[in-house]
Amino acid sequence: MRELEQELARRLDAAAVKRLPERREEVLEALGSTVRQAFGLRPDEIAILILSRDRSTLQFVYPAGMAEGGSNAFPVSVPSLAGQVVQTGRSVLNNAVHEVPHLGFYERIRVMENAPLDIQKLLVVAVKGADGAPQAVIEVSRRGRSRAEASPDFRPEDQQLLERLAAAAGPALTEAFATGRQG
Repeated sequence: MRELEQELARRLDAAAVKRLPERREEVLEALGSTVRQAFGLRPDEIAILILSRDRSTLQFVYPAGMAEGGSNAFPVSVPSLAGQVVQTGRSVLNNAVHEVPHLGFYERIRVMENAPLDIQKLLVVAVKGADGAPQAVIEVSRRGRSRAEASPDFRPEDQQLLERLAAAAGPALTEAFATGRQG
């Protein structure tokens, strides 16, 4: 997996010289495609959310289908696993996500052409800024009509890999969204 991390670093370095709108897009695509490749995910099984400057809301910025429209942000204070990660700074690995309170509304947003499937398994990690505080969240999921259909389970090694990718992307993601963030 070190090759993936090196390729991500190369792509983030290349994005750093771009103007802001293009830089944001390239940073998100580099991180999103690397995470999709690492975990064998479909486009609707990854989300990147940015924390507002006042730390009160999370806004979907990736994939484009989640980032567009008027319902792409929510308060950190509502029961959500992403909000929990922002508040505690600790990752969440849950292979039975349907059993815990979460914002199921966002599962219904169509990212792909087919009807959305329920999130059965979820891994959420914080992207931390230079100060060590969460600035963003990466969510990877396994979707399906049942837990069995949404296999395989996430493992602690998966969490460690996603944490490493988040740490590698943290400076570029934070810098790309430092100006123009909400709130």
